[in-house]
Amino acid sequence: MASPCENVELFVDGELAPEDAESFRQHLPDCMRCQREVADLMQLRLLSRRHAEFAEAEPPRAPVPLFRRRPFMLGVAALAAALLVMVGVRLLRPSAPSHDVWLAQRPQRLLEARLGHPGADIHRPLAAKMMGGGGPLEDLPFDALAWLEREDAHGLAAAFLVRDDPGLADQALRKLEKLRRSPELDNDRAVALLLKGRPDEALRLLDAVLREHPRHAQALWNRALALRELGLSLMAARTFSEVTALREPGWSEEARQKAEALRRTTFERRDRWMAAFQSGLALLEAPPAILPEGFSQLPIARLFFYNAIRAAPNRERVLELLPLARELDARAGNGVLEGYVRRVAEADFSRRAPLARHYAAHVREHPPREEQERIIKALLQSREDDILLGSLATWDASTRHLELYTAKAAATGDLWFQLHAAQERAKAELAAGDTERAIRTLLDARKLCPARGMEYRCLFLERDLSHLYNQRYMAEAALAHAKKGWSDARAANEWNLEGDLLWMLSQVSRIVNDASLTRAYLGEYLERGRGNPVDEHRVHQHLASMAFQELRVDEARREMDAALATGLPLTSAGALVLADISRLKRAPGDEAHLKRALDAARPSLSAGGRAVATHILGRFYIEQDAGRGRDLLWRAIQEAEVPGLEEDSLARRARAYSYTSLLHDAGRRGDFKEALELFSRERGLKPPGQCLLAISADSERTLLLALSPSGELLGHFDESRRHPLPERLDGVVPEKLLAVLRGCSRVEVLARPPLHGRAGLLPPELAWSYLTRTTPPPAQRTGPAVHLVVSDVAVELSPDSPLKRLNAWTPGFGPDEQRVTLSGTEATPHRVLAAMKDATEIDLVTHGIISGHANTSFLLLAPGPEGAELRVPQVRGASLRGAPFVVLAACHAAHTAYSFDSPFSLPVSFIEAGARGVLAATVEIPDLEAESFFNAVRERIRSGAPPAIALRDERVRWLGQKQGAAWLESVLLFE
Repeated sequence: MASPCENVELFVDGELAPEDAESFRQHLPDCMRCQREVADLMQLRLLSRRHAEFAEAEPPRAPVPLFRRRPFMLGVAALAAALLVMVGVRLLRPSAPSHDVWLAQRPQRLLEARLGHPGADIHRPLAAKMMGGGGPLEDLPFDALAWLEREDAHGLAAAFLVRDDPGLADQALRKLEKLRRSPELDNDRAVALLLKGRPDEALRLLDAVLREHPRHAQALWNRALALRELGLSLMAARTFSEVTALREPGWSEEARQKAEALRRTTFERRDRWMAAFQSGLALLEAPPAILPEGFSQLPIARLFFYNAIRAAPNRERVLELLPLARELDARAGNGVLEGYVRRVAEADFSRRAPLARHYAAHVREHPPREEQERIIKALLQSREDDILLGSLATWDASTRHLELYTAKAAATGDLWFQLHAAQERAKAELAAGDTERAIRTLLDARKLCPARGMEYRCLFLERDLSHLYNQRYMAEAALAHAKKGWSDARAANEWNLEGDLLWMLSQVSRIVNDASLTRAYLGEYLERGRGNPVDEHRVHQHLASMAFQELRVDEARREMDAALATGLPLTSAGALVLADISRLKRAPGDEAHLKRALDAARPSLSAGGRAVATHILGRFYIEQDAGRGRDLLWRAIQEAEVPGLEEDSLARRARAYSYTSLLHDAGRRGDFKEALELFSRERGLKPPGQCLLAISADSERTLLLALSPSGELLGHFDESRRHPLPERLDGVVPEKLLAVLRGCSRVEVLARPPLHGRAGLLPPELAWSYLTRTTPPPAQRTGPAVHLVVSDVAVELSPDSPLKRLNAWTPGFGPDEQRVTLSGTEATPHRVLAAMKDATEIDLVTHGIISGHANTSFLLLAPGPEGAELRVPQVRGASLRGAPFVVLAACHAAHTAYSFDSPFSLPVSFIEAGARGVLAATVEIPDLEAESFFNAVRERIRSGAPPAIALRDERVRWLGQKQGAAWLESVLLFE
């Protein structure tokens, strides 16, 4: 919920309502941050009074009693007034300050970034960074501060930023946020974010600037810095090279040097890894004398050591590996490998040597399955367990012989094999469809990490966990593991796994619709793989998909053509993108490329994957041969609805996407009756006979249907849009449909993803709700009403958290309701979920947070063994037997993740768990206003008003009284 700290400037300017100002006064003595900001702002306000006030010799004005409830705080105002007297003479000069406010006269610049203010973007060499932080800079003179505050707010922000001080970045941001949007101002906002250590946010701002102004020199420079801070050195180098091409005096040469340095250090790392990798492969046949210096420090070195021991044909070759074993043991802090070498050296090589030679021959080229099983049987009889373990792992046979592999791994006493056994067990559990158990297995194994010498195995755990979480749309966890693994891989120079984890980062960012980060990660992956057609093919397909999603059709076509130019067949996902691109920018060979892709993929596709392939063909052909296309789309739906595929994500996608194509085909033909039947058939429910709005959007196309109070059907179809729909949907419904719906007492909205759950679809004077359930509603439990209120939660907040403790919540209980409350440390996710089971009314009052990377919101509760966050998957798994009406009195609680096949949000998860209705807002809400508003809506519902009408009437009353306008229109009802 909104923090009092956001009201500092309104308070100092006297623009807060009396009750809000009094609340802020009570807050101020306990908040050092607000005290500092009030002091800063009062200085600036006092210092910027016009010099005419002094010339007229007006008597001092009585100060506004900002701190009347806290007398000791008067010292802040007194200090500012004293400073005003000290510099008053200087304020008599109305001209621009003569002081070097942007440090342009210094021989070296302090700030590496570039600013959009012309007075602060003069090239000089960058000053060396002092290890102790350097000496203090002189403060800005007060007359300069006052003049800038009054005449050049952008210049004032630039004056803060050129000092390269993260502590001043907040002040710069506050100044900049008050100003209009422009490329230069957004560039400087990005610089402030870079100083605050937030390069991902800076990158988004800069990408937006460059989308409209691709040669904006300052934005290009700062984008390179943001990419470098994100660890994307090759993308940073490429962007610096773009600056070099602008040929700006000074800046171009510095950019060239930076680009060269970034490429040199990155490719030196790659070359060291490649040399070590090739040497490790050669260990199968050559003595360890070939190994480069530092080989044992690479995480993958242990893997090559095991292979060399297994492939050693005699005792002498085994003992040659003893020094390497000791180096690896020194890293791990034990003597496991030296003991292993000595045991193998004592083996009977008349029996072991043939097995070792077989192993060496089959490490790179795996034998057929039948021969693998024969060799495994022979190894079991030989009792050469190390070669058996290696063979099972190398041939990916360990999942087929999981119990055998696990037992042999445990017998080694070597953590390396225990970690790998856990990874293989998780793989088997995933193949059996138990993703949750696979995640638990990997998490249990991860508890043994970090472990010295085991970095390679631990990196695989991070990679696999990220992949599994991403499959479950748990993007926050997926991102955390991918970032941890990528950071560790870079630190250890494990180049190959670094690439795998970089790819995972791109996929997670794509899932949460973070276009800037996705492009940055994909761009780095592409730069690493230049000249490799597989990598280029992979990246260009994804970039084509992203460009089309943003309706940049020409760019999408170029990226798709680049993927096709590699000569490799498209993946199924690439074929789907090609089908879409062909709709708006078709090329002669598209049909052949599509068929080649699907023919190549089909043998390895699952049942759900085959349904997707059929859909892709239908989606393509419906644009040129409508009858053939429709037949294929209906076949895809039938394939997706085969029993047993209900939880198959690919089958769900094929079904949803096929209905999308059929709906928009009907809309283009003007057959709105057929379109309404398709909406109904997809949901498996008969729609209301009146007062319905149905809406579907797909790329450039929008279809809307409206049923009037009398049941008359009107439709609207448009396929001219060339920009993605905004987050709020104001203005999407045309007036001719609104005119029909205004005659309804309430409107039910059937919105397909990605529109479901967005605010602004209908105006606030209409009573409306989102139809959410895809199954018949549950019968409400008989017996007394049970009203659960979760409030005054003991959340754990870090000292620098922008979140503050919420005000006490006074619930509005009905006279016949059984009251159940959870508060303080009791309000853990586990206890809240348990208490919700039989409740008929639920109020959840706490902080709601949009996950920074997952693009979904969650509720912050008291910490328990399972954590402090109540997220979508936990709610979905609950059983709400009381069919409750739920009020989510939390910021962003209705925020919906970007998805095309099914809505993904907290309100939807409550409905799926059995709730009969949910009230929630998509934006920040003030807790005191929210209490009054939501309690009043509940009271109207108790009095017999349908929820949609209760929400509309109370909202209209508040808006009429000029209350809560900033957030009320974002309160949505889900039923």
